[in-house]
Amino acid sequence: MGDIADMILEGLLCEGCGAYIDGDGDGVPRRCGDCERYDQQDARSRSAAKAAAPKTNCPTCNRRVKLAGLADHQRDAHGIKGTT
Repeated sequence: MGDIADMILEGLLCEGCGAYIDGDGDGVPRRCGDCERYDQQDARSRSAAKAAAPKTNCPTCNRRVKLAGLADHQRDAHGIKGTT
């Protein structure tokens, strides 16, 4: 392997952006503070988006589906054509 890859695997360089991380390497890949904050923000935004998607019950089979995908579910699962 190359020197940079070895330094990332050793924990001297961030595995996300390649920046130098102060301190001794632990022998395991690490992420710098900026990359960790970005990962946490990304995880929060994904969970918020998932929670914000309204769901409803299918009138035919009572399965919970996203409101935006109800017509697709009815078409694919039950053969009901949409009103469009």
